[in-house]
Amino acid sequence: MLIEKSKNPAEYLDFERTGWGAYIGGYNDTFGAVTRQTVQATLDAARVGGGTRMLDICCGPGMLSEAAAQRGAQATGLDFPGVVELARRLVPAAEFLSGDALDLPFPDNSFDAVVCGYGVMHVPDPEKAMREMLRVLRPGGHAALTVWDNDPKSGLGLVYRAVHDFANLNVPLPHGPGIFQFSSIEKMRDTLTEIGFAKAEATLFPQYWRLQSARQLLDAVHEGTVRTRAVLAAQTPDVIAKIAAYIEAGFDGVRSDAGYNVPMPAIIGSGTKP
Repeated sequence: MLIEKSKNPAEYLDFERTGWGAYIGGYNDTFGAVTRQTVQATLDAARVGGGTRMLDICCGPGMLSEAAAQRGAQATGLDFPGVVELARRLVPAAEFLSGDALDLPFPDNSFDAVVCGYGVMHVPDPEKAMREMLRVLRPGGHAALTVWDNDPKSGLGLVYRAVHDFANLNVPLPHGPGIFQFSSIEKMRDTLTEIGFAKAEATLFPQYWRLQSARQLLDAVHEGTVRTRAVLAAQTPDVIAKIAAYIEAGFDGVRSDAGYNVPMPAIIGSGTKP
């Protein structure tokens, strides 16, 4: 199967490095409420336990590394320099290195487990990143990664649909891979198998975000993302109002007295090294 990659990888990588260095704190404070929900299931899929040597690529604020260390694992996280600065402050129990997910600074067969939480869609060449995960994994070791599911009724699905329908998309951004290219059980499983993982599996992981309004979701996108933030920042107030109204209408089915219980499902993929 064809795995999308950036047509301008150096430009894309620089954009992501700069953006995540600036907004990783906002991501931790907003989307972290959702992405932390998949932490334990991701570690379970990678068979992380006491004594496991685990690599956490695209580690972000270090949530997977923190939970792995609490299990007694030896966790090493890797991400952009500005990102690992935050991870080091938040998670002193793990080691964090700045580095490139497409060229991991480790020998073959170095780790018992490799994980990647919501990061593979933010690298210029996802195939190369997954092949690097496989390379540094020891034979019999386990890998697990998470991506957003592409449910059009999810919080992200509503945002992307509204942006597509109402926003001016003529915004100068480096070309990047599609964010949802692995966002089904079949695509994730088939991709991992093609990369060379054995016993490839994928599961849908339901999770929810308690929000008070569509504006709160848009504020989270503005504070805690990079590419979508750039698109929203280029829109007029009238367009933002239309996007918010569309999302609010999509929230109707998840309304409660306490606000909205917005679905934010994920796909967890896993496999072993033969």
